[in-house]
Amino acid sequence: MAIYTVHLSADATPEVAADRAVFVRDGFAFWALLFGPLWFLRHRDWLGLVGWLAIAALIAVAERWTGPVTNGGFELILALATGIVANDIRRLTLALRGFRESGVVEGHNREAAERRFFDTWLVQPRPVSPPSPPVLHPARSVPPGVLGLFPESGARP
Repeated sequence: MAIYTVHLSADATPEVAADRAVFVRDGFAFWALLFGPLWFLRHRDWLGLVGWLAIAALIAVAERWTGPVTNGGFELILALATGIVANDIRRLTLALRGFRESGVVEGHNREAAERRFFDTWLVQPRPVSPPSPPVLHPARSVPPGVLGLFPESGARP
């Protein structure tokens, strides 16, 4: 089962927000590992793309100084880091665009998670009636003597 975070537009009506809902899978992004900048372009995540390009440029400069020994190591680290943080960067970008995280849902795939979220989100809560005040009984008169199993305190059989 995969876990998804649900992001809805904060300034839209519920009907429009439901159409523009974004489901972001939690965990490692395999396609971001393989195609880092293309993954950011596909999701229109410009902040992530600019960050990835800046780090890639720094790695290119660092590889010129360190020599051919570390040529592949830095790219591998960048690819792994991209796969690990890609969905988190996507959540950050959605928050900057005005989307708010509205829930967390799990499902076998994205379609099942969407169905599960909207089944619970669209159900209107029933109004709860206020609790009735407690009924206070008037004080009862207590018969003289001991209460309980023994009717009188000083009597012997």
